[in-house]
Amino acid sequence: MIPIDPFNALTMRLAPLPVDVGPLQGKTFVVKENIDVAGHFSTNGHPLWATTHAPARHNAAVVDRLLSAGAQLVGKAQMDEMAYSLLGANPHSGTPTNPAAPDRHPGGSSSGSAVATAAGLVDFAIGTDTAGSCRAPAAFCGVFGFRSSHGAIPMAGVVPLAPSFDVIGWFARDIETMIDVGETLLPPDADDASVKEATLLADGFDAAEPDFIDAATPMLTRLKNGRWREARLGDAFLAEALAHFRNLQAAEAWTSVGDWITTEKPVFGAGVAQRFEIARQVTHEQKQAAQNFSADIRARLDALLGENGVIVLPTTPFRAPRLDDSEDQLDVKRYQMMRLFILASYCGLPQISLPIRTSGAPFGLSLMGRRGSDRSLLAFAKEFLKNETAAR
Repeated sequence: MIPIDPFNALTMRLAPLPVDVGPLQGKTFVVKENIDVAGHFSTNGHPLWATTHAPARHNAAVVDRLLSAGAQLVGKAQMDEMAYSLLGANPHSGTPTNPAAPDRHPGGSSSGSAVATAAGLVDFAIGTDTAGSCRAPAAFCGVFGFRSSHGAIPMAGVVPLAPSFDVIGWFARDIETMIDVGETLLPPDADDASVKEATLLADGFDAAEPDFIDAATPMLTRLKNGRWREARLGDAFLAEALAHFRNLQAAEAWTSVGDWITTEKPVFGAGVAQRFEIARQVTHEQKQAAQNFSADIRARLDALLGENGVIVLPTTPFRAPRLDDSEDQLDVKRYQMMRLFILASYCGLPQISLPIRTSGAPFGLSLMGRRGSDRSLLAFAKEFLKNETAAR
């Protein structure tokens, strides 16, 4: 069935095609607008991109895998311009309505994918995550969201932003569907990938809203009944890491689309325009320093994860920003989000956002695992949620 969309989540609806018999048979899905579907334009969140590029000749690799598993593709989903934002607003196509909190941002850049899932238009949705683009909308819309390990899922047929950080991610309303999609898309884990210890990243909770702490306490208490410890990276380290990450992401983004921007002169929204202007000016020395810093941050994260660990942190330390928040308020929240998002992004780690549903807008609590432990991380999340439910 082609979904009716009162939430402005979809850019196009597609009639389901006959599919193979497989583990996802009967499940419907949509893909983000930067993911190719044969015969259709990928807009990459900007109308000029579509008019200056040919329709896709082939499906993206991720689409073919899902179709082969029996899932039905029923549409493509909204996204922020060029995947270079976190709030979900698009000046050309509007902001999808957050079903969990209509007066708040849905999160981006995989905005439509999260909204379509939260609204029940589809069983699951595919997005991409470079620096939080699946994790932010998952937390804001109150659904499960997953960022895979870098390189775990082929990116063929996906418009690049910053290839060192770009990965496939997905959304669902229940952990079982998250795992079913993962079993179709993910390679086997390493033999020693099981999770046995949790590390609470205290830095992530320092700036959390009091309501977040109240809502997350039952889940955190359950985690503390097992093996756990608390650790910090420190504000100075996080600030340095964010500065380097932004330079490297920007440099790669300019390499990916700078020639197109220079030639076609697209009109962007203010935030995205500013980011690309900064990207144009990143120096070779800044990019090299950011690449060199990757060894430092990976060593720090490896030490926190240990042999069989998981890092626990807020997906975002606050509810979705209100649609009428000022630019100054949004900038503060972008910084708070990014300093947490870059940890998995810089190190290529998998991360799952677990919804914390409340009487108001939802929150998200995240579990971050070692690179290549994607399946084990999903399994740990399922076991944790089962135990957490039983403890209520």
